[in-house]
Amino acid sequence: MKEFEELVDVINKLRNECPWDKEQTHDSLAKHLIEEAYELLDALANLENTDIAQEILKDELGDLLLQVLLHSKIASENNFFSIVSVVENLTKKLVKRHPHVFGEVKLENASDVEKQWEEIKGNKSESIFDDINQALPPITKAFKAQRKAKKINLSYSNYDEALQDLISEIKELENATNDKNRKSEIGDIFFALLNVCRFLSADPEIELNRSTKRFIERAKYVEKNIDKNTNIEELWKMAKNNE
Repeated sequence: MKEFEELVDVINKLRNECPWDKEQTHDSLAKHLIEEAYELLDALANLENTDIAQEILKDELGDLLLQVLLHSKIASENNFFSIVSVVENLTKKLVKRHPHVFGEVKLENASDVEKQWEEIKGNKSESIFDDINQALPPITKAFKAQRKAKKINLSYSNYDEALQDLISEIKELENATNDKNRKSEIGDIFFALLNVCRFLSADPEIELNRSTKRFIERAKYVEKNIDKNTNIEELWKMAKNNE
């Protein structure tokens, strides 16, 4: 694709001629990769069917792609691999792990696809949970653990069951008699809530970002209109009604 080749040429030129780009290493770029990923998450949290929102999403996808290209270029300079190798490797992996699309295998649903994916990966560990990266953010790690648990049928069968578990965990927090137990129950509530998110196909990071944005907008309204005679609850209701 002509456009992609032009982009690769730009990256090559930057690595040869830009003082900042020339100095970058895998380590120095790591923080930028994380920042760009979170900026993309923020764009997804604010995504609407408008030209402006879609333009922001396109821009953030490009910024994340830049990180992939830079890391690939650095690897190429050290005679390890190039972006072409990255693309070829990904293509082979996708074809191999989707025999139901590129082969003769027949699968009924997304759950079957996930189980097949795990089998094709050929996990040699004693447990399917052993390959969960412990450095992952807690929400991502919990979400991944729940998806893997589903592969051995250690999961609720539907949204209603997951919701009842969340309600049960909240009751346990309510009945906890000391702070140690309350803290433990809070962790269980988070985990149960992520299960509910999973059944709703709701990304918890995106939904939390959206809720935080709504809270800040309402709080700004309160902040702008507050005075010594203010009824905070009434102001808060007004802020919600103005959305």
